[in-house]
Amino acid sequence: MKKHSLLGRSLVTLILLGCLFGAAVTAGCMGNSAEPEPEDPTPEATPGAYTTYSPAGPKPSFSASVTTPEKHMRTDGSCYWIVTGTVTNDGDGPARNAVIRFMLIDDESNMIRATETVLAPRFQAGETKIFTVNAFPGDCDRQYHADIDITHDIP
Repeated sequence: MKKHSLLGRSLVTLILLGCLFGAAVTAGCMGNSAEPEPEDPTPEATPGAYTTYSPAGPKPSFSASVTTPEKHMRTDGSCYWIVTGTVTNDGDGPARNAVIRFMLIDDESNMIRATETVLAPRFQAGETKIFTVNAFPGDCDRQYHADIDITHDIP
């Protein structure tokens, strides 16, 4: 039995020596070189990259103004604000699906308190539209201002 046990120890020793030798041989292959590789001063074109161009021709362009929110009281003692906004397509082309987003913004925290969205399916070049939001909810003891954000599709 002692021969078996001695043979097993020898086999384990040989395996461990082989692992140590393999680790020593590959250790130099894993490190970084002392000098960094020089960078190519001219960037190469990325395969599959493309450039996006805006469509040629007339395009819509919007400007907007909004009134100061007017505070109103309900019979239950709660408050609401009324805001009127004027939106003009100053561009030389019409817009489709213009989304006019009214925002009631808290003056102290500068956080949006409420929003109302109006859709204008067609908005011709040079056209001006007036929208009124009649029931922005808000707290009676807060001060607010309004803003407008406009997005649209190009026909």
